[in-house]
Amino acid sequence: MATSVLHRFRRPLQATGLLGVLFVLSVFMPPVRLFADARDYLPLHSGLEIFSLVVAGMVFALGWNLRRSARGARLVWLGAACLAVGLLDFAHLMSFPGMPPFFTPNSADKAIAFWLMARLLGVLGLLAHAVLPERDGGGPAAAWAVLAAIGVAFGWSWLVLAHPQVLPATFIEGQGVTPLKSVLEGGLVLLHLAAAILLARRALADGESAAGWLAAAAATMALAELHFARYAAVADLYNVLGHAYKVAAFAMIYRAVFVSGVRAPQRALAAERALLRGLIDSVPDLIAFRDREGRYLGCNKAFAEAYGIREAALVGRSDGEVFAGRLPLAGAGQDTVSCAENHEEWLEAADGTLRLLDTLRTPYFDLDGVQLGEIRVSRDFTERRRVREQIAERERRLMLALEGAELGFWDWDVPSGRANFSPMWCRMLGYAAEELPANVSSWESLVHPDDWYDIRDSLEPHLRGIKDAYRAEYRLKHKSGHWVWVLAAGRVLDRGAGGEALRMVGIHQDISQRKAMEESLLQLATSDPLTGLWNRRHFVEVVRGELGRVRRNQAPAALLLMDLDFFKRINDTHGHAAGDEVLRHFTATVSAQLREADVFARLGGEEFAVLLPSIDALGAVRAADRLRRVVADSPASVDSGALHYSVSIGATMLDAADEGYEAAYARADEALYAAKHAGRNRVVLAPASAGAPCGEPVSEGAAAGAADQR
Repeated sequence: MATSVLHRFRRPLQATGLLGVLFVLSVFMPPVRLFADARDYLPLHSGLEIFSLVVAGMVFALGWNLRRSARGARLVWLGAACLAVGLLDFAHLMSFPGMPPFFTPNSADKAIAFWLMARLLGVLGLLAHAVLPERDGGGPAAAWAVLAAIGVAFGWSWLVLAHPQVLPATFIEGQGVTPLKSVLEGGLVLLHLAAAILLARRALADGESAAGWLAAAAATMALAELHFARYAAVADLYNVLGHAYKVAAFAMIYRAVFVSGVRAPQRALAAERALLRGLIDSVPDLIAFRDREGRYLGCNKAFAEAYGIREAALVGRSDGEVFAGRLPLAGAGQDTVSCAENHEEWLEAADGTLRLLDTLRTPYFDLDGVQLGEIRVSRDFTERRRVREQIAERERRLMLALEGAELGFWDWDVPSGRANFSPMWCRMLGYAAEELPANVSSWESLVHPDDWYDIRDSLEPHLRGIKDAYRAEYRLKHKSGHWVWVLAAGRVLDRGAGGEALRMVGIHQDISQRKAMEESLLQLATSDPLTGLWNRRHFVEVVRGELGRVRRNQAPAALLLMDLDFFKRINDTHGHAAGDEVLRHFTATVSAQLREADVFARLGGEEFAVLLPSIDALGAVRAADRLRRVVADSPASVDSGALHYSVSIGATMLDAADEGYEAAYARADEALYAAKHAGRNRVVLAPASAGAPCGEPVSEGAAAGAADQR
């Protein structure tokens, strides 16, 4: 897993690591002034800033044009932020010392004011991209985002240009940046680091390299801001490095948006086209596509081989141009259809043989409902007529085979409702053939009411042609009154012109013995053989289901963990037969006190558990104490006489924060241990929070028999 993650994000990690190493090295370098005059720095500064401006504009353009994609909302907000950043960075470029006056005299403070707001909007765009959900970004919200970005950019520009006196100083010539500037740059560093972390988490969760590049860009901008917090002159080493890091960050942002918004969809489209091509070429039916004028757009291999023509020679030509004298008998030279049509036609194959085709011509449309052309799908059913002639003979043989296998056969005329049942089918239910009217209502009257859903779930889709066959297991009422489990399987033999089922045949097999065996095996797998209670595995599944209801705030529920006190002493003193009798007596005693909704299980040995749904903590304690008292007051009968015994109970409420059964069981077990440690024959309620010490027992027994056992 770790190797796969490193491989997928190796390039963003390598780029960030390299820039991080260069940053560490730069820390030990003095703030060398690379240019004697700030004007000498102008060409390099302008080039770096223009690159960032171009990237910001491209990111905005990509985000806006991809707003209707699956992740369009995130791209729109990132693009809007980049639009504002581009406008403010342009103002920053024009305000740099040495540039012609930009509305007002240029200065370092003026350039820094535009810079800081641009960086703030940029990191907010990255944060939005990290936290927004995957959804379509089309609609008014996209336009409002762009307008808001433009409004913020022009509003801040108006403030900087018209009211510079309200802004504090951020740079002092000869001394460098002010403490306020350093603090603001530090805040931007923290925001960029937060964006890097959120984007990295999203990249790991979604498995996308694009988010990895955005995380690398955020981290790189954090390093850039650290450089800008340290420079002493506008043309020194740290200022140049900060702009270089900014260029690297913008290149990463563009790569991320381009890969996720353009390259990835193109690759997905190419893969989808290859898959579609492979699918249609693997189909044995003859498939061809035509435009609205009847010119071919393409075909599959089966079509090309059947007509002996290459697909390249087919594209762009009509039937009359391609097939000349061997046009199909039906549909020759016709325009494309506007609705689905089905017909039979003869095909003169490339080898000169005639083949009968069942052809479906269906139109296809674009997203706006405009017809683009038609799809022709032809299936060879030359052999179908010969097969139909053989059906009657096969049915006769089938009836003989079914009788020998003791399978009941039925034949249903769907439109009229008439149905014929074989003698074996009638005998399976205790009837003579003449006792059941030849109508489907005879079968309907025998179906168990609870089984209709399973029947309809398989029968109706098959009648509509959605499923290939009908298969269901259900109960039919025997003439003597009991229920017979049958396996029903059938298939529609004939359909009408509209695909409606006309005739259906099938069989019934008596599977009562198999069902009885399955029920017996299920009972063995989920119950305790000695007490007949649910076993641990089944109980765990029930508790997990109840936890789901608790998490949905449907109702509170409690778990009781019960352990018979000194049960080993009972086995050692009275024998294991007496111990088994005590377990069965305990089971009967507790079961008589529980509600129908309560779930009682034996977890193993003398350990039992009860799930109490729809009950609060006070009710759970009262129920547990009632069980404890009833057990203490109800001795078991063994060969040596009445045998008193007691039970210790640990109780806990199911918590929506529980990860599973084990968390609730651990609390109940800790409470049970506390009950035993306090003297047994007690109920202890576990605290609400896991890991807190259990409180004092909420009850304790006073029965003399239980005292003897202690």
